[in-house]
Amino acid sequence: MSYLPANSHYHLPRMKEMGRVYWCHSVGILGIQLAAIFVSIFLLKSGYSFREVLVFLLLQQVLSVALQYPVNKLFAYVRPHYLLAIGRIWFAIFFCLLATLNEHHWPLALLALFWALDRTMYWSAFHYVFSMARAHKHGNRQIAGINALAILAATAAPAIGGVIATVFGINYTYIVAVLFIMLAAIPMITADKGPERTKIQIPRHEIKAMRPDMLANMFNGTVVAAEQNIWPMFVFLIVTSYAGIGALSSVIAAASVGVMLYVGRHEEVRGDQHYIKQGMAAYSLASVGRVLVQSTTQVFGLNMLSGIGRSLYVTPFMNRYYLNSDGEHKLGYITIMETAFEFGSVLYILALLALTLLFSASTVLAIGLGIVAVSVLGVRLIR
Repeated sequence: MSYLPANSHYHLPRMKEMGRVYWCHSVGILGIQLAAIFVSIFLLKSGYSFREVLVFLLLQQVLSVALQYPVNKLFAYVRPHYLLAIGRIWFAIFFCLLATLNEHHWPLALLALFWALDRTMYWSAFHYVFSMARAHKHGNRQIAGINALAILAATAAPAIGGVIATVFGINYTYIVAVLFIMLAAIPMITADKGPERTKIQIPRHEIKAMRPDMLANMFNGTVVAAEQNIWPMFVFLIVTSYAGIGALSSVIAAASVGVMLYVGRHEEVRGDQHYIKQGMAAYSLASVGRVLVQSTTQVFGLNMLSGIGRSLYVTPFMNRYYLNSDGEHKLGYITIMETAFEFGSVLYILALLALTLLFSASTVLAIGLGIVAVSVLGVRLIR
C-alpha cells in the first residue's frame, strides 16, 4: 500500500526504507494490540490490587524517563533501524514474562523494565527512521498512511486476542503476540542499509523554542496512558470477559482508519489546526461521556466517538512533530519530545495513585477519564 504521489521525487532507497518501516510498525502493532489492552486487567485477575497495578504503570513510565537519554546515546553506535527492531524484541520478552508470571512470580519491576526499554528504544528509533525516510512535501499523507495501516492491522486484533484469551487462556494470547512482534522485527534486523549513526545534540536555545511542543506531548502522554490502561480497566467494571473487552476495543480502531486517511489527504486544504481542534473536541466529549458510562452499548458508542476524535488530530499533530524535528538536531528534538511524553504519563498516573488514598478504584478511574477530557485540549499547543 502506498500513499506516495508520482511526482514526489521519492527515490528508491527511501521507498525501500519506508516499506520496511510500514511492515515493522503495522505488524508489530498487530501483535501488541492482540494483548496490550489486557495487561492491567490480567494483573487484576491475577490477584494484584488496583494500587499495585497503578504502581506498575507508574514504574513503567518512570523507567522510561530515566532510560530515554541513555538509550538514545546508542544512536551513535548502532544504526537506528537496528534499534527499532531491538525495541520490538524487548516487548516480546515483556509478553513472555507476563505469560509465565503466575508460574514464576516475576517482580513487576522486571516487567516494567522491559516495557520501558521498548518504549524508549522503539519509539525514538521509529520517529527518527520514519522522519528521515518520509517525503517532506507530502509527509502528512505518509503519516496518515502509516497510522491508518497500523490501525487497520490492529482493527480486529483486540477482539481476536480476547477470543483466544477466553477460549484458550490469556497465555496463548501472549504467545501469539510474541510471534507477530518477532515477525515485525525481521525486515529491520536484516536490513543492511538505513539512516546513519548519529549523536544527540540539544542546544539550550532550541529547548526554549520547544517548550510549546513539549507541553503538547506531555498532554498527549496522558491521553495515551488513559486510552491504553485506565479506560480498559474502567470497561472491566462493566464487561468482565476478555472477549467482550477486546471486541469493544476493536471498535476504536475500526472508527479510525477512514477518518485518518481523509485527514491525511485534505489537511493541506483545511489546515492542520482545523482538524486538531475538531479532534480534541470530539475526544474530550467522548472522555466526559466515558465517566458516566453504564452499559456495553454506551461503551460501543463512546469508543466510536473517541476513535474518530483521536484520528482527526493525530495526523496533523504528528506532521507538526516531524516538521519541527527537521534540522541538524533531529535526534535531540525527538529525545526531548519523547521524554516529555513519558513525563506527562508519570504525572497523570502519580495523580491517580494519590487519589487511591481517598477514593475507591471505580471513582479514581472515573476521575482519571475526566482529567483526560481536559488534558487532551493541550495537544493544540504544538507549534
